[in-house]
Amino acid sequence: MLRCLSGIGLLLAVGGCTFDQQVIAVATPQIVVHAVLDPNASIQEVLLERTLTGTISVPDNIRYDPLDPINSGDGIPVTGASVRIQGPDGTTFVGLERKYPGRAVNYGAGRYEVIAGIGSTPIRPGGRYTLAVRATDGTVVTGSTVVPNSPAYSGGQPITSFDRDRDSVKLNWTPVAGARTYGLRVESPFGAFQIFSDTTKLALPGSLRNFFASDLQRVFIPGFQQTVTLYAVDTNYFDYYRSRNDPFTGSGIINRLNGGIGLFGSVVTLNIRTLDVTQQPKDASLEGNYELAQAPPGPQRIVDIFRLYVETAGPPTSLSGWYSRDRFQLPRDGIAGTRDGTRIELQFLLDQDSRRRLATFVGVQQGDSLIGSYTGQGGVVIFRHRR
Repeated sequence: MLRCLSGIGLLLAVGGCTFDQQVIAVATPQIVVHAVLDPNASIQEVLLERTLTGTISVPDNIRYDPLDPINSGDGIPVTGASVRIQGPDGTTFVGLERKYPGRAVNYGAGRYEVIAGIGSTPIRPGGRYTLAVRATDGTVVTGSTVVPNSPAYSGGQPITSFDRDRDSVKLNWTPVAGARTYGLRVESPFGAFQIFSDTTKLALPGSLRNFFASDLQRVFIPGFQQTVTLYAVDTNYFDYYRSRNDPFTGSGIINRLNGGIGLFGSVVTLNIRTLDVTQQPKDASLEGNYELAQAPPGPQRIVDIFRLYVETAGPPTSLSGWYSRDRFQLPRDGIAGTRDGTRIELQFLLDQDSRRRLATFVGVQQGDSLIGSYTGQGGVVIFRHRR
């Protein structure tokens, strides 16, 4: 092989290296279904799309939109389909594609809403539900699920303080009839942390690393309010998410649909809480509360107050925290940042998501102040440390 690569001229002259060629036929597209019944939701979603075969170009530079999940998720939506879910008492729910006036004609295509759950006809724990999808080309996809037999969670969503240096998330619950296993999900700015458990007891230390995140960041980030959800799942859900397409072994997802591929499953929420994550002080000269002292004139402050933590010591040092655009109303969002030498960069995030940001501040620390500017905007911005 090395000899072949050593001389392009020789390769062309004598055809010294050849590779077998095989034409792979274009696969017939299939319908892909993703639907999970949840008694705690007021609207059940059924997502329909087609497998990618390479014959249709799809955009891959659109920011993900939960109301338009297929178009913004690089998919090919299936529109105009008949979607019906039948419950254990014979009640039939119809899924409809929602229209969005003022948006593109295909906005939300392939996303079908079924009005069932909290506030309407409830989803019955322990009941068997069947799904029937008929596409405009006559393709029919069917499936069924048995909802884990536990009442819908009604305990609210309390916010509790969580010191990641000292605390652990501890959960105990009663076994649920009909549950294949149990899932735990922790929302994180760097990607959700999710695991399955076949026990009824879990403990997550505050130092836990997120092996789903690109750089193995910690699961719990100081300054963020992170939701922890415990839920029981049916066999379809567990098998779908524990399997994967592997091009090397040839193994694929475990599919329990007829006429298509994907998932029609069910979950029941057992517990949900929000953690207000903090940590012990690491650098008093930098950490703490800051308030806006100077900014360029404008109709609205970009950031009014924030709190900063040294998330991981460097160099470079990782920073985190929370901010508010108005100190008197205090809706909070997250901060992700770094300190590299004297340079400080703070990304003020939207929806506590590291992929989305309101603005980026770049500056230096001088005494009790951070002095700099917002990227792409003129004018000096000063935040003063409140002791």
